[in-house]
Amino acid sequence: MAKLKFTEINGEVCIKCRFTGNEMLNEPEYRYFIDNRIKGWLVPFSDGADRLEFTGAKGIPLINKIRSGIDKQEYFLIVKNLLDIIKVAETCGFNMTNIVLAPDFITIDTDNFDIWLFYLPLWYNESCNDGIVNCLRKISTYAKYKSQSDYLAVDGFMNFVCRESGFTISEAKEYIRREVPELFAAQPSKPEHTQFSRPASRTPEPAHTQFSRPSAHIPEPATRVNMAQTIINDINKGSQEFKHTAAPEIPEPKIIPSLESNKRSGLPELVKSEHIKPAPKNYPQLTRRATGVTMKIDKPVFRIGKERDRVDFCITENRTISRLHATIYTRNGSCYVEDNNSTNRTYINGTPVPADTEIKIKNGDVLKLSNEEFDFIDG
Repeated sequence: MAKLKFTEINGEVCIKCRFTGNEMLNEPEYRYFIDNRIKGWLVPFSDGADRLEFTGAKGIPLINKIRSGIDKQEYFLIVKNLLDIIKVAETCGFNMTNIVLAPDFITIDTDNFDIWLFYLPLWYNESCNDGIVNCLRKISTYAKYKSQSDYLAVDGFMNFVCRESGFTISEAKEYIRREVPELFAAQPSKPEHTQFSRPASRTPEPAHTQFSRPSAHIPEPATRVNMAQTIINDINKGSQEFKHTAAPEIPEPKIIPSLESNKRSGLPELVKSEHIKPAPKNYPQLTRRATGVTMKIDKPVFRIGKERDRVDFCITENRTISRLHATIYTRNGSCYVEDNNSTNRTYINGTPVPADTEIKIKNGDVLKLSNEEFDFIDG
């Protein structure tokens, strides 16, 4: 996995990347980001045979901002801006596993909350990107909230994100719109069109899905439009720095050059809403051996610790338990345990669970938090 370092040069962000193992520069992808300056994406520059530098923004690591304290509106503004950038990446055919989604290397402008990501244009990249859902988990877990109501709002959103049926970006943004409608108040009132629909100023046409052509009975215009180029120009509207030349007349949207259509990877862990599975009738359970108390794991994000206001299973009588000791995630019918950087560790059948890493727990396993043991029964 490439080695990364967040630095500043002349007041601008500069993220240094050094290749490791078999990684090597993917020249077509590298040239794509040199030739297409897209808002929200840092620009790579080769700094040697095995090094890259990413520049083009001012700000600080997102992890620093959220740990300094944020409220409900700031949290949802961060998430909204992040989802907007991810949507552009999905639309343009980026290989999602090459996007760095660690909060330590996401850049945020503290004045206007603009978000900047970067893409590793590498062959044989040993990515640590484990999906947008886990990125949102880390942001919500590491953040310090200004009030209990802020924390509860974020907790509700994460339960929505981590539900078994998954979520789409449009569903997440609609959730945010209901929670903090003022974030969308400044948007123009003109009708919205999807990433691959034609601009609203043209004659309305029946909607069609990504990469599909309109129905045969509708005449096609004489000149085809590179829709991904249109998206990029719309995003950077008004900025001469990001001005693009006229799009070539090709029938399909412009995608990142090295990716064939059958190799484009969709957003990790995002599923279409029509694939909703019925909620399980029998929930997994944890039984605390010291007291015999049994708790149903009836939430997608189930937290264990001694801070009553922040957890679902509160262990108050044991001082060796951390305030937010561990989290159990339920996904696709399975449960995964994550240690939240606890002082006295988390174990499954005596094996330590690495901090901030999800480990699957199976029926009959013994979960141990510090010196507290729990029997896990799968529902």
